[in-house]
Amino acid sequence: SDASRRDVLRTLNISDPRADRVRVVPNGVAPEYKPAARREAATRTILYVGRFDPYKNVPGLLRAFARLRETEPDVRLKIIGPPDSRYPEAPRLAHDLGLDPWIDWVGYASGEELAQAYRDCGVFALLSKYEGFGLTVLEAMASGAPVVCSNRSSLPEVAGDAALMVDPDDIEAAARAMHRVLADSRVAEDLRDR
Repeated sequence: SDASRRDVLRTLNISDPRADRVRVVPNGVAPEYKPAARREAATRTILYVGRFDPYKNVPGLLRAFARLRETEPDVRLKIIGPPDSRYPEAPRLAHDLGLDPWIDWVGYASGEELAQAYRDCGVFALLSKYEGFGLTVLEAMASGAPVVCSNRSSLPEVAGDAALMVDPDDIEAAARAMHRVLADSRVAEDLRDR
């Protein structure tokens, strides 16, 4: 991403004329990440895909999900990603917030299972504080999922105008954005089309 390129140039102190040797080669997605041939009604599920490293801000997503449940009590959260004992904060916070009954901790998913989860979700959410590219956003959009993501690092570049972007530290804004997609089918359809 351009954001990662800027980070490399800054971190390694690369300046002109050598800066033009650092080039951006964007990622793409595998062919299984595509919308369903016929769109069924989206589930009332928020999907997160990824690890639990602190920069991924999964606790922020859990807090936004808890806030969202105040207006959308039937919504669920599906978390796909390998458990990591180095980062126990998210499962502990989910328990402390009383969210356990509404969260599906899937763990590892195969490529086809992941593609289906993207197609089935009502909203894909990534409130990461830093991403070098944000491949899961691209996979979600390629699969036809409406996206709510962070407005930091590479994510605005990857999502363009095809996602609702929020400050990952603004729990209220994240909850409102997810609510907008779930509550207004026109917003969801517009994001899918983009």
